[in-house]
Amino acid sequence: MKKILLIFLAISSLIYTSCDDDDNDILWVNYYMSVGTVTKKSDSLYITTDKGNVLKPKSTYVDTEFLEDDMRVLVDFRILSDADDNEFYDYYIEMFDINEILTKPVFKFDSETPKEVKDSIGDDMVHISDTWSHNDYVNVEFTYKGGSKTHYINLVYDGENATTTNGEIILELKHNDNNDQYKHRIWGLASFDVSSFKEEGKESVDFLIRTMGEDGEFNYNKIITYSFEKNAENDLETDLRIKDDEIKTKGFE
Repeated sequence: MKKILLIFLAISSLIYTSCDDDDNDILWVNYYMSVGTVTKKSDSLYITTDKGNVLKPKSTYVDTEFLEDDMRVLVDFRILSDADDNEFYDYYIEMFDINEILTKPVFKFDSETPKEVKDSIGDDMVHISDTWSHNDYVNVEFTYKGGSKTHYINLVYDGENATTTNGEIILELKHNDNNDQYKHRIWGLASFDVSSFKEEGKESVDFLIRTMGEDGEFNYNKIITYSFEKNAENDLETDLRIKDDEIKTKGFE
């Protein structure tokens, strides 16, 4: 199991001031966060978001040396301008931060999986905030209680309890907190490779994404469709979310 990369988000805004003859005006400029995939070549770096928008950094406040081709990332930015019609990009951006997203395959159980392996995956509490499918990934946004230890997050397919009565493939989010003490509510995001679930002769499959609550019942149940053709959406309104509005809804401590 990979160690989870925790992404901590700070509540902040950029403040620009301007002066006129009457008074000083303060303009709060919203900036955005979006999930996407890096394309990095010797002479080019850009991010293609999960809704198909191509972002070209014109300026950045972070070192991009660690970025790799096909890396899944969460990027914080503001739009500087639209790209020209004859250009490959959609927007030129000013990039404030960029974090690698935990990316790993679905963990598969079968009848021969040892009990100690299943136990190592864990059954500790985790809350799913949102899930969506993009290309060959199921993305899961989640929160859990933690302090200082490394936690493990996995999306699990149990071959002995593989599908619902309607035929959806069951994938359950599992959490091992490594006996960590509760100090903070921590937010995270992970991309799980589901390409192994492609079926010949089909264009898509349906997943039931779920996780169990404190009462022993599945308190998150969402059906999402994994289409084998690459997504071709280009929806700016749902793709670019205002960052400080997002933070307020999460109730971070």
